Amino acid sequence: MNAAEMLVAALTSLSANKLRSFLTMLGILIGVASIITIMALGSGGQAAIVSAIESSRMQRTIQVIPREITEPGLPQPGDVLSFSSSDFEVARQFDGVESVYYTLYGEATVAARDTSLNVSVEAGPAFLDEIGHFVVVRGRMFSQADLLAHRRVALLSQTLAGKLFGNLNPIGRVINVGHTPVQVIGVTASTQANLLAGLFGADYLYMPSTTCLDLFPWWTISEMDVEVKPGVDKAELSRRLIMALNIHAHNAQAFVDSSGLLLGLEQLVGRVTSILTLVIGSVAGIALVVGGVGVMNIMLVSVTERTQEIGIRMSLGATRRAILLQFLMESATITLIGGSLGVILGLLAAWAVRLVTHFPTMVSWPVIAGSVVFSAFIGVVCGLYPANKAARLNPIDALRYE
Repeated sequence: MNAAEMLVAALTSLSANKLRSFLTMLGILIGVASIITIMALGSGGQAAIVSAIESSRMQRTIQVIPREITEPGLPQPGDVLSFSSSDFEVARQFDGVESVYYTLYGEATVAARDTSLNVSVEAGPAFLDEIGHFVVVRGRMFSQADLLAHRRVALLSQTLAGKLFGNLNPIGRVINVGHTPVQVIGVTASTQANLLAGLFGADYLYMPSTTCLDLFPWWTISEMDVEVKPGVDKAELSRRLIMALNIHAHNAQAFVDSSGLLLGLEQLVGRVTSILTLVIGSVAGIALVVGGVGVMNIMLVSVTERTQEIGIRMSLGATRRAILLQFLMESATITLIGGSLGVILGLLAAWAVRLVTHFPTMVSWPVIAGSVVFSAFIGVVCGLYPANKAARLNPIDALRYE
């Protein structure tokens, strides 16, 4: 009996007990599906965070923060905790500087019609959509002219626009941010790199940084972002810039470049997500082992039920090797089919999570191939003992078995 004939015989045997065969596959199916889904979520989340850190603009940006922000303890007299407008003027005077800007983050109450909500606020430069990882799906992004003129304009996230205006077009309508009227000029949607917004579906309000400070003058600027022109030595410019800002603040330890912290954060995120994905994936892999035990159990039952069949085949000339391979083929077929169905279920689960929660997922084809191969390997290993037991039966005793 060649391999093709063995495969046909294995499929015929499995189809004779469809429910039992499916229940046997179930452990393998769930294990493979869990591994694929977990790995897709882990890889997608890691890629999204790294993408946010490694954006081309951020690679060219020096991020200056007050040193006291990075150090625990209560501030002391003379400590610098925020930036002033004169600090920004110092930075703009350097050759090689493309732009100097800042971003603000906080919460505010937004009201429209009869609805009042507490929302997350992000304010920044005219390219806030790039550094904030969102796209304008309706209306327009605020411009540099809006920024310089301190215009009271804002953009709403899709979820916020729906809560405030329902099915109405929000463009051109006026909302109250705190107690100040602000005109809506756009509606946004998060990109996959905006991991937290995609995961939790937060309500976001975006506006020019100058407008935000007009509305909330008590908010402090705790970060200065200096974009460097192409070809300029970023490290050297950072050194001179920090020195100039410290001299301007009359404090040699006032400011530090936090850009290096991003590299450390990226490496930390990579390590943490990889470890978590591996640990959780290993737990899911236990389901494969449990499924393999189920395969072994069913194959032992199958050997017992088919003892007379084995005796007849041996009496007709089937060798012990042929009997061994036949039962190995059946156990491998069970796990291979279960693994293939698990791949389909895992891909569907990853797609469903991405569709419902907007959490980024990244399917790894090596993981898929490895899961299928490993499931077949589990079938061979767990089917070896029952197959060997079948091959070692005495033909005469097998024929007399009832």
